[in-house]
Amino acid sequence: MKKSLIVASVALALLTGCTDDNKKTETKSAVEQVKQEVAKVVEQKNEDVKVEAPKTEEVAKNVVENEVNAEALFKTCTSCHGQKGEKEALGKSQVIAGWDKDRVIKALNGYKDGSYGGVMKGIMKTHVETKTPEQISALAEFISKL
Repeated sequence: MKKSLIVASVALALLTGCTDDNKKTETKSAVEQVKQEVAKVVEQKNEDVKVEAPKTEEVAKNVVENEVNAEALFKTCTSCHGQKGEKEALGKSQVIAGWDKDRVIKALNGYKDGSYGGVMKGIMKTHVETKTPEQISALAEFISKL
């Protein structure tokens, strides 16, 4: 059996005119062809998937925007509450400077659902009704640090 395989291999090599130089060239061509085909498949898969990782700059920008947003959100509060939350809004509310984050969140959510506030309830509701929980949390964090 081994002998017949050897004979067949030699006959095949002679019939195809395979020399050492030809083998190296054919091997290199085959490798190059496989590389090209793999590159085509990878390129096609990339086109099909089109998934992009967020760029570091975009992530950093989003983080900065979130911090800036809290400050920007508070700017609408300053006309009544003062730059540092030190005023009684329109002389009718509490000073919010010194409040902890949880207290601010409870108050803002209470204004939003109508369960909190006295005379200022109507005014405050319009300011908080469109705020997301994330915005309320960021604003509360900002106020708690005044």
